[in-house]
Amino acid sequence: MAGAQGIVDEALAGLVHQFADPMACFRELVQNAIDANSNEIDIRFAHQDGRLVIDVDDYGDGMDRRIIDTRLTRLFSSTKDDDRTKIGRFGIGFVSVFALGPDVIRIDTSRAGEHWRVVFGPDRTFTRVARPEPVDGTKIRIYKAAGLEEAQAFARRATEAIAYWCRHVSVEIRVDGRVLNEPFDVPARCKVDLEVGEARVVAGYAADGVGRVGYYNRGLTLLEEAGGEFPGVHVKVWSPALEHTMTRDNVLRDEGYERVMGHARKLIRGPLRERLVEVLAADVPACHRPGEPHEHLYVALANLLARREAPAAARQRPFVRTIDGALVDLATLTRAKQKQRLWSAGVASPVTRLLVARGDVVVATAGESGLLALLRAVEAAPTPAEQEWFATALVPVAQRPAGWGPLAIAVRAIAGVQLAGVELAELAYAGSPVAQRVAVVQASPGGLSRLADAAALTPGSWLVLHHGHALVREALALASREPEFAAVKLLKLFFLERPDLSTSRATALTAAAVEARWRRTS
Repeated sequence: MAGAQGIVDEALAGLVHQFADPMACFRELVQNAIDANSNEIDIRFAHQDGRLVIDVDDYGDGMDRRIIDTRLTRLFSSTKDDDRTKIGRFGIGFVSVFALGPDVIRIDTSRAGEHWRVVFGPDRTFTRVARPEPVDGTKIRIYKAAGLEEAQAFARRATEAIAYWCRHVSVEIRVDGRVLNEPFDVPARCKVDLEVGEARVVAGYAADGVGRVGYYNRGLTLLEEAGGEFPGVHVKVWSPALEHTMTRDNVLRDEGYERVMGHARKLIRGPLRERLVEVLAADVPACHRPGEPHEHLYVALANLLARREAPAAARQRPFVRTIDGALVDLATLTRAKQKQRLWSAGVASPVTRLLVARGDVVVATAGESGLLALLRAVEAAPTPAEQEWFATALVPVAQRPAGWGPLAIAVRAIAGVQLAGVELAELAYAGSPVAQRVAVVQASPGGLSRLADAAALTPGSWLVLHHGHALVREALALASREPEFAAVKLLKLFFLERPDLSTSRATALTAAAVEARWRRTS
């Protein structure tokens, strides 16, 4: 008999510590309250007389003596009954409370005109006595020796655990008066949901790109894990067919699990992917930028395209914004890329206007946006327009300063190259790659030119001076008196910017300036 009792004691100790997290006992108490048809549950933490006091109150059906004897206390020894061989449904969950190391557990309950108090000691023995007054439902009070700071730390940990395990239950959960319930949902801009019988599935693309799966039974958390078979998707599944392991740290991968996950797979591989294209097309930003709320959806679609899992509408539905405000689809972008007419820009500029005017496509994107990941996936990644092109806006003749005429004549005379001409223009605009230059070279002045040609001073080209540059303005002021000296200064600066100013070229420029001045003043 003693040997058998030892086996029972060992089994009971194993049940007490069955959970990976002792705080999971609160989930078991909540589940018991839900089983008792309580529509609300109050959990409170207090520190009184050197002890942590925990109250768990439900307002359900309560328990009579038969339920107490057959479903709550059969795991334990009473002062009058040593039968510990039967396991009640309530008892398995309730026994987990002893993992908290309580000093005393007191349960007050009423049902069908019976009113009882059951008191458990630290050795798990119990006493059952009749109460003179009824209670509404079942009230559990747990006492545990603890200092104030220890009690406060325990309350914080317990509250976090309750929020984790119980936040999706259908009854109201209050902890120290604060409601912890949350809708059964995922935090996603693009999501879908499904109900099949008692099973519920909700899935959406995770903003951080990390796939997560949560499993729930009647709203109680069984397991939430990162990774899984749905990359980048946050999915939650709720079903009475889902069961946790004895240690409560995993779910049983059985037939019920496979049936529920089959619903999730169909939802994610069908409606969610189609919804992704719809959301992108309905919420296109003025400019695609890193960190914008929608950017992770472009990355999600890029991943689907890379795995050849994207819906057909992904290539034909316009959801990419261009710099002129239009919307284009991936097929259009791919064709533009093949023709070398696809560019990107963060802001509109003279360059983008001229590119659009000639029929190119300029995508409105700044930085390493999620859209760029998508365009790379379809081999349509654009080149930043300002890395290839620049534009100049000629200064109207009527607005040119008095020194302009002499300066232009002097520059052509001493440049050392037979120039087609010299012009004055504005080079500074939003995103301009030549805003800091003294001058640029163009095949024809004004308009659009390739950046690679900006410094190639060749016969027949035009040298365009930057009117907004401080040194050009100084040279223009000097040119009224000494145009050759002003010209040689600007030309040396122009060649230095390449850099392409050799000693021989500097000497030749100076000599040409002196000769031109002599001719002018002779």
